Amino acid sequence: MKTTAIMNLKGGVAKTITAVNMAAILAEKHRKRVLLIDADHQGNASSVFGADKDSATLKEILTASNEPCWSDNVQGSGIEGLDILPADMSLAELDAPLDVDENEKNRWLFRLSQFVEAAAEDDAYDHVIIDLPPSFSTAAKAALIAANEVVVPMKIDAFSVSGMVELLKQIENMRRINPHLRLIGALVTMYRNAQNTNEAVEFLRKSKIPVFHQTIRWTDRLVDESTFAHSPLYIHSPRCAASRDYCKFVIEYLGGDLHA
Repeated sequence: MKTTAIMNLKGGVAKTITAVNMAAILAEKHRKRVLLIDADHQGNASSVFGADKDSATLKEILTASNEPCWSDNVQGSGIEGLDILPADMSLAELDAPLDVDENEKNRWLFRLSQFVEAAAEDDAYDHVIIDLPPSFSTAAKAALIAANEVVVPMKIDAFSVSGMVELLKQIENMRRINPHLRLIGALVTMYRNAQNTNEAVEFLRKSKIPVFHQTIRWTDRLVDESTFAHSPLYIHSPRCAASRDYCKFVIEYLGGDLHA
């Protein structure tokens, strides 16, 4: 079972859009069994699928106030083969907890890993996709301990490469706890065919950072329509440029290693 964290410490890079479309395409197009975990307290991935945030959320998993069986805590997404573990604003409370000792806070970091391992032991899923917040929060750390790979959606701008270097440091630090964790690639999102953008992408590809060959083209539907429709772009507008790009990206994601 592959557990993939979708991560960028910068907001506005189509991180959640990438996570929900990856999950939908893997389940609907490739017939994979997928669990999408929302680790962002904003709960946007949960909202896309209309998840019931009044039931068990990631906070209950991390604080061990949930039912003991992992499968009691996930819910359907409306897409066959795709389940979701939602999040809501209460997840942010874990970053400034009151009256909780350090030992208990440290245990929170490993409970998502235990949850994922239990699902793997039951052979419940082929892929777990985790949508991380744009911060190094408690939930983000727990997700990186549970994951074995990281995909970084990134919008090309003047700060992209410098931000990527900082992100690589954070991933490397987490490898001290989870040595199986590795960056499998940066995914260029919101791509526009312009000289400055192409030069920046080429510079990135020549760096030591692995980069997916597929880029995700900018379209108004990428952000505006799909979020208002509360549906993954791939489902809401399957023929638009970004949907087609995400389908090609998922094929590349399934196909191998960019480190060669």
